[in-house]
Amino acid sequence: MNTPAHIRWKIGSAPDNSIVRSHLMYSEEILNIFSEHQCKLLFIYRDLRDVAVSHARWVTKEERIFLHKVYQQLPDFDQQLMKTIEGVPLGSPLGSNLSQPDIGQDFKRWQGWLGHAQTLAIRFEDLVGERGGGSEEKRLYLVEQILDHLGISMSSDQIEAKFSSRAMNPEESHTYIKGGKGSIGGWQKSFSYEHKQAFKRVAGKLLIDLGYETSFDW
Repeated sequence: MNTPAHIRWKIGSAPDNSIVRSHLMYSEEILNIFSEHQCKLLFIYRDLRDVAVSHARWVTKEERIFLHKVYQQLPDFDQQLMKTIEGVPLGSPLGSNLSQPDIGQDFKRWQGWLGHAQTLAIRFEDLVGERGGGSEEKRLYLVEQILDHLGISMSSDQIEAKFSSRAMNPEESHTYIKGGKGSIGGWQKSFSYEHKQAFKRVAGKLLIDLGYETSFDW
């Protein structure tokens, strides 16, 4: 977890006009740190069903994650994914002092960024462009919004030449896994009926609030 001292060091040690990425929940203390450095804030969020699939794979493969051993004890990916959706209650398995909230409750730590006036909230699906199954037109419009938010002026031709998804190599991303990430709606390949029902219980309304669904009929 990031501490206030670490966040101040991370931002303060970065050169001017740098992009600093992190998983930071919304809080007044963090906002105060950002104001000290006059940061421009961007919040990228994603369909939580795709987040669930990505998280379950990550925890299962990454030995340094505190829940790794709990997930490794499960017989298959279906049950690992269910753990990410429903959460891990304290004392499960028996004697464990590890826990994790369900995915809907977990997102509430970040939800405040969506209503923060000085933060530009960005849907991941709008950012990936046609490489990930999205709209290139929407992607370039979003890039224009980001540049405007950062106070950077570029022509439409410059934006397309530099930021079109065709001009970028996804394999340069530190999160890239061939066939595993970056596509819109990839969760559908992994979700069973049981996963869908569990997700609706813990985060169905949140999906509607975020604009990913219009009803519980999916």
